[in-house]
Amino acid sequence: MLQAYHRLILPDGTEHSMVAVELDADGRLVSFHTLQGEEPFVEWKGGVLRLTDEALT
Repeated sequence: MLQAYHRLILPDGTEHSMVAVELDADGRLVSFHTLQGEEPFVEWKGGVLRLTDEALT
C-alpha cells in the first residue's frame, strides 16, 4: 500500500516534499515518488517520515 507524507527524509539527509511512499511488510522502503495530485489507493498520513538505514535494507 502507498502512503503519502508531507516530507520524506532519507538517511543521508535528503528531503523530498509531498511524496507517496511504498514500504514492504517489514517497513523497508520499496519506492517513492512525488505526488502529482490525488492518486487512487494512496492513504494520506501527513507529517514527516524519517527513514533510518535499516528501513532501506
